[in-house]
Amino acid sequence: MNKYFKTDIEQGLTFLRTAINNALSDIENGDEEELNLGEHVPFSLVVECAEKRGWNRDDDYDFDTNGWECDCWYHMLTPNNKPVLISGCLWKGLDTNIVLYDN
Repeated sequence: MNKYFKTDIEQGLTFLRTAINNALSDIENGDEEELNLGEHVPFSLVVECAEKRGWNRDDDYDFDTNGWECDCWYHMLTPNNKPVLISGCLWKGLDTNIVLYDN
């Protein structure tokens, strides 16, 4: 077994978290209203990073899936109460997106 795989994965996740946090910052600051992070960015990691930045689940919406694939939509509020939709796929298929929207 390659003795470096664990460190390689940890370093990759560090870079990925940095990119996600930069994207979330752009949404928070109004620099971007919609970002496509691509199909290999884990939906759960985007939500985790958002929660660590103080984003909260928007209680007006339920976590939603389409029922036949693992596509999902999750509504959050930024720390300054901007409504945001994070969408993606828990398996493969959809790109992971972050979209700022009006109520």
